[in-house]
Amino acid sequence: MWTDIVLIVYAAILLGIAFLSLKYNTNLENFLVAGHKQRKILVVASMLASTIGGGITIGTVANAYRIGFPAFWFVAAGGIAHFLQGALLSERVRASEALTLPDLANRHLGPAVRMEISLIILVTWIGISAAQFVAAARVITTLTGMPHAGAVLSAAAFIVVYTLIGGQKSVLRTDLFQFGILAGAVVLVLAYLFLAKPPAPGSIRIDLFTKSFGPLDLVYYVVVMGGSYFICPMMFSRILSADSPANARKSSFLSGTGMLFFAFAITFVGLWARSSLPDLGGLDPLNAIAKNQVPSALGIVLIVGLLAAILSTADTVLITAAGILEHDVFKGTRVAGVRMWTVAVGAVGAFIALFQTDVIAMLMKTYNGYTAGLVPALFVALMLPTDRRIRPLWGFAAIAGGYALGFAGSITGSKLLPLVGMAVSAGIALAGIRRTADATNATAGR
Repeated sequence: MWTDIVLIVYAAILLGIAFLSLKYNTNLENFLVAGHKQRKILVVASMLASTIGGGITIGTVANAYRIGFPAFWFVAAGGIAHFLQGALLSERVRASEALTLPDLANRHLGPAVRMEISLIILVTWIGISAAQFVAAARVITTLTGMPHAGAVLSAAAFIVVYTLIGGQKSVLRTDLFQFGILAGAVVLVLAYLFLAKPPAPGSIRIDLFTKSFGPLDLVYYVVVMGGSYFICPMMFSRILSADSPANARKSSFLSGTGMLFFAFAITFVGLWARSSLPDLGGLDPLNAIAKNQVPSALGIVLIVGLLAAILSTADTVLITAAGILEHDVFKGTRVAGVRMWTVAVGAVGAFIALFQTDVIAMLMKTYNGYTAGLVPALFVALMLPTDRRIRPLWGFAAIAGGYALGFAGSITGSKLLPLVGMAVSAGIALAGIRRTADATNATAGR
């Protein structure tokens, strides 16, 4: 009964914030990047809430239960990527005044690449939305006993409606307190487990490598998974929402710090479960802890925190994909168009979530092609001086070649192919660099 009341109150709060933000959604710029006017604290909280989602939280604890400490790298790779993002990209991205990542790519690589990138992001982000719906369904099932299919459809319907109403403004507002709930819950649970129910001495091992996690796995996590955070349409939408390039840069650094802290906290919750819970009772480790290993009040807080994290990632995923469909694929400018595409993306993601249940596997498969193809080529394009550009055809080929190898890695289960794809993408992009016409004319004039 109490859990039902908590869910209803929580949903009502989110919808209330969404309705309060409705008045700001007067144009596409406000709906997608909140007018480029958001304070640093909101941007940082939203970056953290969008990256440390419920899917990653549940999945990382499950991975730590299965492979031990190396599960740390699934989140830590994102923290490292955000530090690099702050050092190299954040100010440039914010100064562009773009609305989406494909919009930014169009300015550096041309319209054909813009369309190519848009389609890659759509495929990838539909997969991510499905992973978030699965994670939300697990939480709802733990709280209510609802079957998987009903939980998926309920979660997807609520997330879609909430996103339709509030847009980016409400997402940024709610992410601040949603991340606060998750942060507080994880810290309290970690403290309770290790102080009230300490694991057996020597049962917690911190091994860099294990039988199921070798050096290639570490490189894959840091480079491929980290790359998906380094150049990410969701993170770029946060950077573009910042009120200045300087604050965009600071936000990336602060977000990276927060992700590293949570990487340790979430991993050690999983390590506690690995050492103390030989039988999970059919649940994933984190939900088993929430249901059976902590006081009921703390368990409810943790479950609500997980649900908050899932929602704060899922709404951003939907806005990102829907905004790209409206702005970059169909060249529209209507908020109503973004809302229509939000429903479409949500419906496809929910359909996939009905049949796929492995959150981490879904995320890794969707990231492989995206990171291998798009990240190296676009990074090269963004770092070039103003008198240099990548030839559009070469940029298109770089992304296509890298994506094909990354996707092949997803199909075959190879962690090497996405890394090869990144090298191919970067190599073709570098080979396609030319001097711009303006620079050539200026040289000729001298």
